[in-house]
Amino acid sequence: MEMHSIGRWIVGIGAAVLLAAAPRMVPAQPQADDEPQPRRTWDAAIGFVGGYAPEYAGSSRWAGSIKPGGWLRIGRVSIASRSSFVVRNNEPVAGGGLRVDLSPNERLRVGLGLRHDGGRKESDSVDLKGLGDVRRTVRLRLGASYPLDGGPRLGASVSVDALGRGGGETGDVNVSRGFPLAPDLNASLGAAIGLGSARHMQAYYGVTEEQSARSGYPVYTPGAGLRDVSLSAGLRWYFARDFVAFGGVSASRLVGPAAASPLVRERNSWGLSLGMAYRL
Repeated sequence: MEMHSIGRWIVGIGAAVLLAAAPRMVPAQPQADDEPQPRRTWDAAIGFVGGYAPEYAGSSRWAGSIKPGGWLRIGRVSIASRSSFVVRNNEPVAGGGLRVDLSPNERLRVGLGLRHDGGRKESDSVDLKGLGDVRRTVRLRLGASYPLDGGPRLGASVSVDALGRGGGETGDVNVSRGFPLAPDLNASLGAAIGLGSARHMQAYYGVTEEQSARSGYPVYTPGAGLRDVSLSAGLRWYFARDFVAFGGVSASRLVGPAAASPLVRERNSWGLSLGMAYRL
């Protein structure tokens, strides 16, 4: 069965689960290391986040940005612009989006969601001239995590291009750990390995004959495999009554078929983010 056919099946199953889960909304339970707070059936936050990162994965040029964002949870259903804005509990949200919490208990955390994938624009960098755009799409993501002995949490996820716009399939395996530094200050550390299907690798790291003629890059057809390895660290400071400030730094290295792409000017990269949110 073709990968895009598998993706359509997953999309159909995912939509059915989303519809089935929504009527049975129940309040999400706080984790043991959360700050004390009254139980509510909803939570929300609004704020902004700024970032500094490469213009695209593999670029040697960096760019800064600042964007508004927010988060809303009603029972088991939540929507977030990105995971940084989830400020009331430890709900695992990778990259934000619409998500249904399917966790059977407090240890095994499972979530199914939809998120916007902005793709990549040719105008994002002068090094992408002639390659055209990677189309925007919606991704269906299934993720799960479980705590290991000693405190770390092991996780994994898989996502598909729900609209079939050439984004392909991606996955990751990760381990993370959070710990308090002070009553109102929490830290987190994480490591991850990313993977991509042949279609995903072609979209972001491949060069077709037509693209080669326009851009001057040699033709390159990558296969499926490992994409990158990354490390991250973050801080979260709860100050005043309803405000939280957060920041993080990450380092990554492209590997496998992605690293061999002629589009890659720098295999190693890093990123920085800073933001603040008001808890409603």
